[in-house]
Amino acid sequence: MKAPGRWLADRWLTIGSPIALLVLWEWASATGILRAVFFPRPSTIAWHLRDLAADGTLWGHVATTLVRIAWSFSLAAVLGVAIGLAMGLWRRLREGLDPVFAVIYPIPSVLFLPLVSFLVPPGEIALVVTTAVTSFFLIAFTTTHGVTQIDRLVVEAAQHYGARGWRLFAAVLLPGALPFIFTGLRLGLGFALIVVVAVEIVSTSRGLGALLWLSWQVLKVEDMYATFFVIALLGALLSYGLVALRARLLPWVPDVGDR
Repeated sequence: MKAPGRWLADRWLTIGSPIALLVLWEWASATGILRAVFFPRPSTIAWHLRDLAADGTLWGHVATTLVRIAWSFSLAAVLGVAIGLAMGLWRRLREGLDPVFAVIYPIPSVLFLPLVSFLVPPGEIALVVTTAVTSFFLIAFTTTHGVTQIDRLVVEAAQHYGARGWRLFAAVLLPGALPFIFTGLRLGLGFALIVVVAVEIVSTSRGLGALLWLSWQVLKVEDMYATFFVIALLGALLSYGLVALRARLLPWVPDVGDR
């Protein structure tokens, strides 16, 4: 484990860049370069964020959004990894599903909400399924690529030493695909947050997306920016939290982005 000083030295740019941006924003708003009515100071936004947290308004919306993300990401992860592995293992299945994925994937997930509402009970279930669509495709794509990129010589060597069926999958194919699977999970989790906020804006009265939209409608600019900051912080915590979980559970598995 790295000492705190070494950790900060390695990540000074990662930590310093957002701080520098906030300082620049504070200065520009204070000096009038930015109109404070539309771009209030970060310090002012922080006070409004404290008020939202103190009266309980914020926590209810955060909890609602987190529950929706948890359900939609779980659905996308289970189906995406399973179908991605199957597509990676069986070429015919991959050839059959690739055109379907290519047609559906570019469509913004929020547009599926009316269609999903015809197939499942409207409300929370439809919202969760709609949110899971983009994450599912990302996870399935990266998982499939993770399986197909495994060196065939490694597979043939394992087969030569008697690895067949489940043993080949568990000892060679799955470990070889894990870096890509976790990259897909990280991307899918980020998109789950993006899509759930978008769906909350158009279809619900609870959640961070709904709070953001309501703040804009009534021109409570400080509350709107406070919600922006919460969403950004939540995205960072979810993304880096998943990276930390991967490092804790599977320290031997590198992230594809680290290569």
